[in-house]
Amino acid sequence: MKIKNIILIGIQVCMLVGATSCSDFLEEKNYSGQSAEKYFATAKGYETLIYGCYADLKNIYNNTAYANMGQMGTDMFTQLAPLATNAMNQYISSYTSADGTVSGVWDNLYVTLKDINAAIERSSSVILKKDDKDGIDPDVLAQRVGEAKALRALCLFEIVRNWGKGPLMLTEPTSASKAAEYSDAPAFYNQILSDLNDAVAVLPVRQIGGDYGRISGSAAKHLRALVYLTRGYQSYADSKDFENAFKDAQDVYENSGHKLLDDYRLVHSQANEVNDEILFSIGFSTDGNFNTGRQYSWYTVDTREGWSGLTKSALYGNADPLCAPTKYTYLLFDWKKDRRAAVTFMSPLNGDPATSTDGKSAGKNWFECTEATEQFAKGDKVVYFPVPLEDDFKYWTEEDKAAVPYTVYNYPTGTPTDMSEDEYYLNCYQVNDARSRRTFLSVWKFKDCNPVYDEYGNFTGTRDMYIFRLAETCLVAAEAAVMNNDNANALKYINKVRERAARHALEAGLPLYQGTVTLDNILDERALELLGETPRWNDLQRTGKLVERALKYNWDITHITGDTKTLLTEETYRNKFCLRPIPLSWLNSLSNGQELGNNQGW
Repeated sequence: MKIKNIILIGIQVCMLVGATSCSDFLEEKNYSGQSAEKYFATAKGYETLIYGCYADLKNIYNNTAYANMGQMGTDMFTQLAPLATNAMNQYISSYTSADGTVSGVWDNLYVTLKDINAAIERSSSVILKKDDKDGIDPDVLAQRVGEAKALRALCLFEIVRNWGKGPLMLTEPTSASKAAEYSDAPAFYNQILSDLNDAVAVLPVRQIGGDYGRISGSAAKHLRALVYLTRGYQSYADSKDFENAFKDAQDVYENSGHKLLDDYRLVHSQANEVNDEILFSIGFSTDGNFNTGRQYSWYTVDTREGWSGLTKSALYGNADPLCAPTKYTYLLFDWKKDRRAAVTFMSPLNGDPATSTDGKSAGKNWFECTEATEQFAKGDKVVYFPVPLEDDFKYWTEEDKAAVPYTVYNYPTGTPTDMSEDEYYLNCYQVNDARSRRTFLSVWKFKDCNPVYDEYGNFTGTRDMYIFRLAETCLVAAEAAVMNNDNANALKYINKVRERAARHALEAGLPLYQGTVTLDNILDERALELLGETPRWNDLQRTGKLVERALKYNWDITHITGDTKTLLTEETYRNKFCLRPIPLSWLNSLSNGQELGNNQGW
């Protein structure tokens, strides 16, 4: 019983469509014969405004712009091209306020805020059930407003942690505005916490049955913990921010009814995506109008071009890779003792339909021939990635490689900062129509069971996107405990995640954390547990570790910079790169854009 379709009706929103067969969250209706104002005042009409708030989240999170902004230029992900530069990844001079990725996320956040504010403001005009048969139950109305406030807090949090300031939009725009004003970060945080306090007070602890897919009190409390945690590092922090972050995270873990699943594989099994660990997710439907999930393609190799025997095929679906894991990412995983390695990447586990995250065999650690050639029959091994989980795992010599018809790329060895090995994935690439892309062991935990190849590049994923889950709650609690000098609780909560990672692994013995837990321990564990799920850039930004870890582990930042060099230093981070640029396109649309100015350094 889950929500898969969330779509919107309305004059200032979109058109209402669709529903699922197993949930009453949405119903398929046609209300075009009723005036908008009267319709939105009814229970069903008001629900469509709320549905639209959820639908808008897809424009934010199911979007390459958000993924790029969250992962590029970090310790865990780097660019696809081994010879060219990526301004956001390398922090070079071509990264400016005109960047389309940054403006895309900004625009989507403010469009979503507009619709959320419409839902909140119009709640005062909704007919109550006691007065009219078409009215809404007062308790239900209070919950819907609580949902909208939690979603508004989420959007405002994305704005403040990335840009540090912006228009604090809290009302529904009724006309186009040519002028704007900024509110500072403390004002944003005050509003975010006010909205979340209101939401937690009225929302059910969990959303179940026909309401699964709505944001719950536990999800709102998880977000509040993350908000407290993030503000706690700032100069304007409240003295109790870290304490409050820990209390909220602890409460969600102890009292929400959510629990860590026994097996990390089950967390990411598409057949089990409605599970006790998920606090909040964005759902997609098998209906043709809603199967637009794209996450599965962002961290995988493009198999459509550049390889003999690999063609445009539904086996792997449309490829839209954004970035490649760094060498550090691969070396961080213990394949035999940590279950997460086999689940996260292409592996024998993901090549077995009985255990793979998508229930199919395409996730094995080799790409199979999709169209017969003189060299390969359909189904043959074309590109092979040996992984430490295999019984016959070895380092392939040049002689070994020459003895087989397929291409072999060895698993990375050595140290994260040594890129001299010819075998390292980021030094290996195929040429596609005069373009080059790296070839690497793909992240597979997001793989979708329903991809098809579409010549026009349309995406057909139906896998849910996890926004918050309980494992992250534990790591938020652990980080807050570190910052609150509470090492006992830091150990307790980081090891809850670690203990689950050891279960069902090939070998026993994954070490638990002992001694003093550090921020680097937290960041490593977040990488292992949440790779690609949460914006890594914000984790490094929050903890003040971006420069140290990005320069140390993302080799491209200091070695592939074209005619320029990276501008990233501790000083430039403080004076520029700690925040995103306010989009030039937005500033240019305003009559007072020049007066408003940009963030420092931009």
